[in-house]
Amino acid sequence: MHRSRDRRAVVAVWVTGPRGRETSALLRHLDPVEAARAAALPPDQAARFVLARALLRGVLGERLGCAPRDVDLRVACASCGGPHGRVTVAGPPGGEPLHVSLTRSGPRVAVALTTAGPVGVDVASPAAVGAAPLAGVALSAAERRRHDRSRPGPDRGPDAGLAHVWVSKEAALKALGTGLLVDPADLELGGAGGPRGGVAHHRGTVLAIAPLLLGPGVVGAVAVAAPSAASPGPRWVARRAGRPVVDVRVHDGAAVLARLAAG
Repeated sequence: MHRSRDRRAVVAVWVTGPRGRETSALLRHLDPVEAARAAALPPDQAARFVLARALLRGVLGERLGCAPRDVDLRVACASCGGPHGRVTVAGPPGGEPLHVSLTRSGPRVAVALTTAGPVGVDVASPAAVGAAPLAGVALSAAERRRHDRSRPGPDRGPDAGLAHVWVSKEAALKALGTGLLVDPADLELGGAGGPRGGVAHHRGTVLAIAPLLLGPGVVGAVAVAAPSAASPGPRWVARRAGRPVVDVRVHDGAAVLARLAAG
């Protein structure tokens, strides 16, 4: 009997708050390049950087069975080649590649991990998105028309729709590995302007987008680059309304950081 090799993409996301945590006990889990980068940042940004990298290393250390500091992380800017930008990880020899993403500038610090394909994660506050002039720079012409016609419902603030679009685009651009080197206005979302998720296309790459549900006052999204039908090995495909489906599983990042700080 023929058995399908198709499967649904699963993305695990560890989330923690960015404030009120002492980070000095976490510094020993970072490598020298990361420690130097943290030392060069303003205090609030440094704390967020340390939290995010320690959380990423803690999650991967548990997954790979090694000390967090020994995880082989590689970071290189797509534009200048500097030690910032997209983070990749060398997985176990012969195992499925591990894809990671992290976000640290919003109201939560989050790390995403999957074997499904290149991944991106982003979190934002609708109030912060509304206070920035993002509608004029992040939306395509069609998205801008929809945004201008939209009216907030009784359970949605005036900036919720724009915030969902923004985090979806940020997550998708991270999954592409380009960041803002690609104009967000050139990436048009299909059904991803709200909390149901959706799909985006960029130069032949299909990006499945799912909401990251974190409670009131916070919006988030996860995006995964879908493999083509010709890709070898197991693949994940459309299972809902003709669109790829991503299962997002949220975990307690604070617990991981507490174990690191105590270890």
